[in-house]
Amino acid sequence: MKKNEKNILTGVAVVAAGFLAYNLYKRKKQQAQTDKENKDKVIRIEQGNTTTGYPGPVRGYTGYQMKVMEIQSWLGVAVDGIPGPQTNGALSKKLSITYSLVGPISERNIDQYLALKRGPANLWF
Repeated sequence: MKKNEKNILTGVAVVAAGFLAYNLYKRKKQQAQTDKENKDKVIRIEQGNTTTGYPGPVRGYTGYQMKVMEIQSWLGVAVDGIPGPQTNGALSKKLSITYSLVGPISERNIDQYLALKRGPANLWF
């Protein structure tokens, strides 16, 4: 290879690395903004609600509920932070093979679904 060609290839590699780093930075910044907006919201569940199984008044969303809400908004179902039959039904239609392998949304497998939703870059981290 000539010196000119090496310089061009090095320049292309630097630009590509910069582009990837910028996109990752932008995605993380956008996710942080979304998380901040979700934390600012407050929910209240009545005492003795047998539908959700939560024991009483709860303020704010848990991390798990925020993840469920992100998946629900992606699926286009009601966003409430509770992975019920509507959420799991929509998920089984959208990702039928993955759903048959992983199963319904739970705390142990929600990160797998989020990685698929957010894209392949999130599978590496």
